Amino acid sequence: MLLACAGPKYYHGNMSNAAEAADYDVTYDEVMSLSGGSGSGVSLKARGQLRIQDGSDAQVSQAEYGGESPQERMVNYTGSAHLENSEPEAVIDTVIQKAIAKGGSVSNRRNGFVSLQIPVAEFKTFFNYILTLGKVTDKNIFAQDITDAYSDNAARLRIAESTLARLQELLAVAKTEEEKVALLKEIQRVSEQIEQRKLLEKELLRKAAFSTINLWVRNAPVKPVPYRTNIKAFEWFEWLADLPETRYYRFKALKLSVPQDFIETIDHKYAWGAASALNTVIVAFEKENEPQGTPEFWTNAMLEFFKSKYNAELKNEILRLQTSEPEPKVYYIAILKKSDKKTLKIAVTSFPSIEAEQRNSEAVIKVLKEEK
Repeated sequence: MLLACAGPKYYHGNMSNAAEAADYDVTYDEVMSLSGGSGSGVSLKARGQLRIQDGSDAQVSQAEYGGESPQERMVNYTGSAHLENSEPEAVIDTVIQKAIAKGGSVSNRRNGFVSLQIPVAEFKTFFNYILTLGKVTDKNIFAQDITDAYSDNAARLRIAESTLARLQELLAVAKTEEEKVALLKEIQRVSEQIEQRKLLEKELLRKAAFSTINLWVRNAPVKPVPYRTNIKAFEWFEWLADLPETRYYRFKALKLSVPQDFIETIDHKYAWGAASALNTVIVAFEKENEPQGTPEFWTNAMLEFFKSKYNAELKNEILRLQTSEPEPKVYYIAILKKSDKKTLKIAVTSFPSIEAEQRNSEAVIKVLKEEK
């Protein structure tokens, strides 16, 4: 008579994983048959449903076990936006600060990308705010109604809990070791299913409470700036675009202090250089100051020249160039104050990524300031 009197006559629940829990019935690995003196009984069939003595399969009835449907639908929103802005990381920093202030959080961040969890009540307003932070190149919103999944999981959870209670009652009155072992196995299995159902319930509630916003921000493409690039005195600017990789033979070496976490890699008569473990490279050299100009003149001339090809700006008298690629490179060009009327002393630093700049720039700038 084991299980013949079990409260609910429905038994579902084993999940291959929490996300698919609602699609699976309780399963059994053991093939065994338990019978009682009354002649009624059940068969625990391998990988099958609980079958009542009359042979009918147990089915989940949401009308009987699922309770009333929620008055409000549970909807999970996912928004995606691609923006262009001249300062991608600054935009992402601002968005993160706003999200945290709204009760949200950051689930992932990398170069030019951030994934946020935002309270559902704030989703629409916050998503529209993000779209004002740059030129929108792509956007979409995906909504998933998870009400039925939540109700189904709740019904199956109640069934599993009721079944567990009945199994424990049967274990208390079991007389043979065989019956006890069989019941203990089923108790363990159902207990695991209950934990999985609870995890799924927690995840569905989280999805109903928080929406996801994925934001990509890239550099705005550089707009050509009218500039006379055919001035012979400025031709050597083009050579700087090849540094620090080549063209050392055009200059004379200028030895600087090795920045922290760098090692000296070049030391010959044409150029001096050092590199970091992140492949950041700094080279330094001297060039004839002809036609004669001050460091400020040459720095500003370079700024105008490179605006046609890079996102260019001056920071602390250092020219910063950034490519408009999805994974941008960064260059620092510094005309050192030790330059004079005869000689320009120049340092060029190449950062292979924004991350490399963030980690190596402080050491590089320190050396450049010392040389100034």
